[in-house]
Amino acid sequence: MPYLLVAVSNILGGSTYAVTTAALKGFSEKDLILLRMALCAALFLPLAWRARRRLAAAARGDWARVVAVGLLGYALPLALGTYGMKLSSATSASLLVGMEPVAIVLLSSAFLGERLTGLKVLSLVLGLLGAMLIAFQGPPAFSGVFSARMKGDLILAAHGGCWALYSVLGKSALKRVDPLDFTAATTIVGFLGTAAWAWPGADRSAWAAAPLPAWLAMSYLSVAGGFLAVILWNVALKTVEASRVANFIFLQPVVGVLLGVGLQGDPITRWSLAGGALVLGGMYAAIHRPSVP
Repeated sequence: MPYLLVAVSNILGGSTYAVTTAALKGFSEKDLILLRMALCAALFLPLAWRARRRLAAAARGDWARVVAVGLLGYALPLALGTYGMKLSSATSASLLVGMEPVAIVLLSSAFLGERLTGLKVLSLVLGLLGAMLIAFQGPPAFSGVFSARMKGDLILAAHGGCWALYSVLGKSALKRVDPLDFTAATTIVGFLGTAAWAWPGADRSAWAAAPLPAWLAMSYLSVAGGFLAVILWNVALKTVEASRVANFIFLQPVVGVLLGVGLQGDPITRWSLAGGALVLGGMYAAIHRPSVP
């Protein structure tokens, strides 16, 4: 059952890239991030209120992890992904999210004490090479000038890596904190951090002029991509190793590329395919467990 929850969570996550592109046709990056986080936090408020006594009794160390996950593992990658897709494409975002399981392997070794094997090192190398092929659209040959797409792809690679912080930093807290309580608290913390940054510069007068499809896309991102997907992920993460849930992140590139190419008409080049194959190879190496004779 936990693996089914992780699979559904990643299918929902994979759908958010094309939907984000649609939402950006009606909102600026900063406004979309703010509205998406606000609606998602509002959905979690009843859960946070119900759990207020349990959350108040949580250990100081667990609260430090809640704040770190909410700001660095949730709000930050969401913002990076939104800005990256504005400069690049939903297809690139779908492929570069493969950096997440690669980063999970590295961070799990650093913070959770998991052994860094030869296969895991290979996963890091393949993931980084794949990300460079996608960003540079060929073997790295930097001319000193970053194109808009290159900037977007590099931001999206960082976005994939930052999502790993959510699983790695949250894993130990989930041993003591209920998954729904943890999800509600981290989302609200993430919203507060986002609001402090985005509210002063938000173009609130433009919200009423945003077309209905953009509002529907933003709502989908909050309800399906933020509320449901994150709950399912954390419920599963409570009982499954962080490095094992990475096995299912491959669903995001598959769903994301299909929607990006099919619905948004994103171009997909041979270098994107080659880089995506390397990222997926790195993902497989990250989660592969050789059989023991």
